[in-house]
Amino acid sequence: MAMIYKGTVSVFQNSKKVVVVKPDPEGKFSADNAEDLYKTMLEWGKKLKAEVKLFKPEASANTPVLLSDRYGNPYLALLKESKAPSKVKVTKLA
Repeated sequence: MAMIYKGTVSVFQNSKKVVVVKPDPEGKFSADNAEDLYKTMLEWGKKLKAEVKLFKPEASANTPVLLSDRYGNPYLALLKESKAPSKVKVTKLA
């Protein structure tokens, strides 16, 4: 299960001409400003005429989120805006 990435990243272009995010201690992007990261990746993709690597599980997804995979590597995902789950009432039985 993916978790929110805790750290900073920068935008890079790999040898396959794909714009990606990589961990960078001096990077200026984090989970807090994922929207800016998304816009920057799109700008560089257009400027370099390169593919932008994003994860978009649903066609209607439009909210950028910086996540980490099971190995701790960051990636940018476009997810659907979700409503906060309602609180479940719990009753102590024993």
